[in-house]
Amino acid sequence: MSCLRVCLVVSLLMGFTGSSHGATPVRETVAAQVMGADSLRGQTFSLLARGDVAGAIDYWVLTTGKDAPAWLFALKTAFDGSKQVAGACQGVARSIHTAFTQLGRQPEFVKLTTKADYLVLKLPDGRDMRLTETGYHVLVRMDGRAYDAYTGAAGMPWAEYLSRLGARAEITQKVIESLPESP
Repeated sequence: MSCLRVCLVVSLLMGFTGSSHGATPVRETVAAQVMGADSLRGQTFSLLARGDVAGAIDYWVLTTGKDAPAWLFALKTAFDGSKQVAGACQGVARSIHTAFTQLGRQPEFVKLTTKADYLVLKLPDGRDMRLTETGYHVLVRMDGRAYDAYTGAAGMPWAEYLSRLGARAEITQKVIESLPESP
């Protein structure tokens, strides 16, 4: 009986591939590459979800042996403090959306509008930041979280983001497929 078990284990380890001379079958090679890519994207996204953009870039470089892609560097720039100014939202949203899409996620653009001239977001540290001076702001929503230059890479729960918004008139939100060139 133990000989039968050994034969079964050897067969499972080698696989019933029918390949000759130990060559790896194409199907298994492709599967390994897909799993590796999914693992790379998954781990990179996991680091981003914790707000560790620099760690995600380092992980990408160490894992692939290549420079991180431009979209990953653009994501780092999107959360830079210099982007926390009225009018920068479209470029920031494009960078965030592109990065999450490249990582196999399904982000969506959300347009916020008000008839008032500006939207304000109360930051966790108590400061009020003007998101816009035109009554138009766009950000990314994914997995129940809001992402823009003010949330940081970890994002903010969608409900909390909405509760921190303020304007002198009603704020409406709409999911849009793509960003216009100007609001």
